[in-house]
Amino acid sequence: MFDDVDPPEVSMVRVLIVLAIAIPIAIEVVTFGGLIAHYVGGGGQGAAATPTPAAEVDGATVGDEILSGTAATERVDGATLTDDDNATQFVLTVAVTDPIDGYELRLGAVTTREGRTVEGSGATTGTLDTGEDGLVTGAWELPAGDRPDTLTVTVVAAPGNDTPTPRGYTVDLGDL
Repeated sequence: MFDDVDPPEVSMVRVLIVLAIAIPIAIEVVTFGGLIAHYVGGGGQGAAATPTPAAEVDGATVGDEILSGTAATERVDGATLTDDDNATQFVLTVAVTDPIDGYELRLGAVTTREGRTVEGSGATTGTLDTGEDGLVTGAWELPAGDRPDTLTVTVVAAPGNDTPTPRGYTVDLGDL
C-alpha cells in the first residue's frame, strides 16, 4: 500500500522540524518583548487596556471667581448638591463685589455632565450701583445622580453709557 509512495527527502523533514520549533519561540519572544516594553517603555498599544483614574473636572468651585473679564468680581460663595431617589438638587450662591452703576448678574441654565440642560429659576442680583455688593442664589433640579458641568450667566451692565447691555457667558463648574 505504501510501497508506491516516494519517501520525503531528508532536507524537507529538517525544514519542517525547524519551523515547528522556531514559530513558537518567535511568538514567545514577541510576547515577552511586549510585556517588558509595557513596564519599561511606557506602554505602546497595551497602555489602552490599563485603567486610568478619572480626571478631576476643571472649573469654578467655592471661592473661585467665575467671570474674570467683567467690571465686577463674581465669586462662588456656596454650592450644595443634595441627592434623593428622584432628583439632585443643586443650589449655587454667587457673591458680587465692586460693581459699576447699573450692574446685574443673572443665573441661567445649567448643563449637566450627561449633557442635559436644566433651566434656572431666574435668580438675579437685581440692579447694583457702584460700591453696592450683591448676592444671588439659584436652584436647579437635576436628573437623579447627575452633576452640573456648566452654568449660563448673563451680565447686564452699562459701561460708559446709560444703555444697559446684556452679555452672556458660559461658566465651567468644577467638582462641587
